[in-house]
Amino acid sequence: MCRGNRSCPECDGLGEVTCDACDGRGTDCEQCHGEGRYICRPCDGTGACPRCKGEGEMQPERP
Repeated sequence: MCRGNRSCPECDGLGEVTCDACDGRGTDCEQCHGEGRYICRPCDGTGACPRCKGEGEMQPERP
């Protein structure tokens, strides 16, 4: 998912994304409550890759 760079690919490691509804302007936007951005859902605002948890590597699954 992150190709080893440890950052969430959805938000580029910032932990938040620009609101699509208002294109980041924020004013009177109901989706982002006027902020222009909101917490990235895949990483829960941490900025770390949700699949590898920011480690950069995946551990093999055990049967």
